[in-house]
Amino acid sequence: MRFMDAIDGLNDVFETDIPKNSVVLVTGAAGTLKSGFTFQLLSNYLEEQDEYGLYITFEQSKENHLLNMESMGIKLSNKLHISDFSDYRVMYDDFSEDLINILEENIIQFKEHIGEKCTCIAVDSLGALYSLLDDEPHDLRKKMYKFLETLRRENLTTFLILEEEKKSDMSDPSTGMEGYLADGIIELGLHLKGNVANRYMRVRKMRATAHSMEPWILAVSENGLKVYKGNF
Repeated sequence: MRFMDAIDGLNDVFETDIPKNSVVLVTGAAGTLKSGFTFQLLSNYLEEQDEYGLYITFEQSKENHLLNMESMGIKLSNKLHISDFSDYRVMYDDFSEDLINILEENIIQFKEHIGEKCTCIAVDSLGALYSLLDDEPHDLRKKMYKFLETLRRENLTTFLILEEEKKSDMSDPSTGMEGYLADGIIELGLHLKGNVANRYMRVRKMRATAHSMEPWILAVSENGLKVYKGNF
C-alpha cells in the first residue's frame, strides 16, 4: 500500500508516491473535504501497513470527528490513534504560550511509545492551533520551522490541514508561510459552472514526486472519497 493507493483514483493523479518524511499541506475553503481526505488517506494507508499513525484534532471532539467520517463512508483503522486537543480551545489562556511545545511533546511521546512503526501524523487544523497563539508572524514562523524539522528528524510523514477562505475556485490561492515550509501542497476546492458545483483536488506541488497538476473531481461515495477525471 502506498499513500497514492489509499483513495480510489488518487493513483491516477500521482505517478510516484508521496515521499516518506515529507510535510504536506492540505488546504482549501470550508466544506472542501480536507479532514475527510486526510483522514481517509492515513487510515486506509495504515490499515494495509505494519505501521501506526496519529491524527490530532483541534477542530472537534473525537466523537464528533468519527461521526463525520462515518457519514462519508470513511472507516477508522485501529492503527490510527486520534488525539483530541479540542478542549485546549476552551483553556487557551493557560496554555497558549507553550501549545506548540505541548503538541510536539505529545507527538514525540506517542512515537516513543509505539516505536519506529509510528510513521505518520496529521494536524487538524493549523487555523485552530493558530487561534490559540499570540505570536507575531516572525516568531510563529520560527516556531513552526522548528516544529516541522523535529517531525522530519523523527522520520514522520506529516499532513497539515489549513483552511483558506480567500478562494474556493481553481484560481491559485495565496498560501502563506506554510507553503514555504511544506514539501507538498494538496489543494481542495469548489468549482462552480452554472448550477453545477463540484469539489475538486489538485496537487500544487510535491517535491521529488511526479504528478498531475490538473484539477480532479473529489466526490463522496458509499465507501468513502474517490477521485476521478472531470470536465471543468
